[in-house]
Amino acid sequence: MAVRKIETSVDEILARRLSARAADLGKDLDSVIQQELAAWLGDWGLRFRAYIVQPGDTLSAIAARFYGDRSKAAVIAAFNAIINPNLIEVGQELLLPEVGGQEPLPQGESPFIFGLHDRGGEHYMDWAGRKGWVLCTEELGADPNDQSSKSYRDLAEGGYGVLVRLNHGYNEQGTLPVSSRYANFARRCGNFVARSEGCHIWIIGNEPNLAVERPGGPENGEWITPEKYATAFRLCRQEIRSRPGHERDQVVVAAVGPWNIQTSYPGNPSGDWITYFEDMLKKLQDVCDGIAIHTYARDPDPANIVSEERMDPPFDHRRKMFRTYIDFMQAIPQGMRHLPVYITEANQNAPWADENRGWIQEAYAEINRWNANPAHQKIRCMLLYRWGRYDQWAMEGKAGVIADFRAALQRDYRWRV
Repeated sequence: MAVRKIETSVDEILARRLSARAADLGKDLDSVIQQELAAWLGDWGLRFRAYIVQPGDTLSAIAARFYGDRSKAAVIAAFNAIINPNLIEVGQELLLPEVGGQEPLPQGESPFIFGLHDRGGEHYMDWAGRKGWVLCTEELGADPNDQSSKSYRDLAEGGYGVLVRLNHGYNEQGTLPVSSRYANFARRCGNFVARSEGCHIWIIGNEPNLAVERPGGPENGEWITPEKYATAFRLCRQEIRSRPGHERDQVVVAAVGPWNIQTSYPGNPSGDWITYFEDMLKKLQDVCDGIAIHTYARDPDPANIVSEERMDPPFDHRRKMFRTYIDFMQAIPQGMRHLPVYITEANQNAPWADENRGWIQEAYAEINRWNANPAHQKIRCMLLYRWGRYDQWAMEGKAGVIADFRAALQRDYRWRV
């Protein structure tokens, strides 16, 4: 544990008395002072809650909200070693000692970081008493008159966190439509959300930097640059939040595909995926409610979860293995460090082998270690890709993989205490 020196001044007579009394007892004065101060303090300050500074916050306003007393700003400043109480930043995490319990999470959110891409395996989280997150993906098209929707009420009322990804389509249809139809797609998203139940967190599209996600296909499709994605996102968010009952919904930016260099543009001639991600976020700082990221492993070896190996030049400044998520987290602009982050896909490059290698356990332990650092922006979930038998990465029916997941669920990994 780090040691911090605290100095105080006493009058000459008291100083002599303290030194002489310690000598008379044959004790070190520093140890005596520490013991007496610890006894005086008791367990005060061992209970605290974390708070992320929001736009417009001041320490006195935060103190009034949580303690009912603006003068308690001095307590917050001292507990967080803040020298100038006027210098707090949006996204900064403050620890508030001895406040009441946290406000409950809204229905449809979970304090646990566990989760699955697709419905079907959530009962394993239920059995473990760790009801995490479920991601559902929807293909909407771009018909502005289409009013159809779906309900996720069973998941939300069951205690799970619910994420829904809104895609225009898959493969050559494009995760977004061609740019001339962005407004129609946005209206379709608004129609879908307006008639939904059980979800208030919506992800717009998926891995827009990948060629396979372009409308029209990899060869002749329309490239989705950060600027075009930002245009579509703004329209979708405006439509979603204009619908009654959804004014405060989270509209989340799409995850960017790690290690992919297929979409280059002026300012990013190499197609660097992290630069793409950063440029996309910078264009959306004023309207973004949350951030999705993906992180993958090159192999099923759990020891490589913590690997710091880098890519080959010219990307030797980027992480090559599972910790690519750190590159994404570090690229988030400072003004967006208060936003929720969701890892909506995590797996190995190869399909899941039907065995318990401990990879899932170590992957969740890694994200928990990240969250344990108070200086880090919290990752609210890591969703394993994927449960359903839609492609080669299906977990369903693989007893060994499920055993690994169930072992990970024995840990009380939360993003929110």
